[in-house]
Amino acid sequence: MDGRSVSRLLRRVRMLNRGLRITEPPFPPERLMARCGVDGIRRVEAEKDATWSLVQEAGRRLVLIDQTIPPRTPQWNGSIALALAHTLLPPEERGAARARLAEVSAAEILLPARVFRPIAARTDLTMDGLRDLVFRFSAPARLTVLQWLRAGSWAGFALLWRQEAEALRLRWRAASPGLPFPRSAALGASAAAVWSSEERLYQTLRTGRPHHGVERVWTAVRSAPLWWFTRFGVVHDEGARSVLALVILDRRHTLREH
Repeated sequence: MDGRSVSRLLRRVRMLNRGLRITEPPFPPERLMARCGVDGIRRVEAEKDATWSLVQEAGRRLVLIDQTIPPRTPQWNGSIALALAHTLLPPEERGAARARLAEVSAAEILLPARVFRPIAARTDLTMDGLRDLVFRFSAPARLTVLQWLRAGSWAGFALLWRQEAEALRLRWRAASPGLPFPRSAALGASAAAVWSSEERLYQTLRTGRPHHGVERVWTAVRSAPLWWFTRFGVVHDEGARSVLALVILDRRHTLREH
């Protein structure tokens, strides 16, 4: 992502937040609807894999949200926040860059950095710590861990794996600002492309219990392996059971690909 685009977007979200009376989490996204030019929310029977959409009806801008999502839950809040985030994006942004900018904006809507950063700094870097933040801010795990990485209290990656037919595949990823993803961790990659041993990953999915350890990983084709300290845990992402891997790196760590 372009750093200047991110900075401009975050400034805009923070300006929208000014003057609002809510100072403690959770921060319901509905508080920013009018300031984002959205007139209301309507629950509908959504299409597959589409939890929300933005529409214009009779001169009113509405968020349509999947009627199966209970209100005021992390999934509800995340869907509304993403819809509002898209109203703030410049029209020239497209594709993956647009999706990632929307996530950064939605994370700031639900987990404002000025409040989130000191709380996150006091939170243990474990799956239990992540769940505590998710519960406290009523935000999806995906947006919570993205904001946690951006807060700077730890450095590394978040890699979200989902079972698809024959293998676990990488369906979402986030990194500390300025840290490049290894070539092996491309979206859609199988677990075998990254992890030398997939045992802990599949054990976490099978048992539902968190696991952690030092993992031997491949960062690029024909590269020397690296070692990552990783915490694995099951999360429910967009209604699907997934495994989240939190990779904790030394702050001085750089990836050298061969």
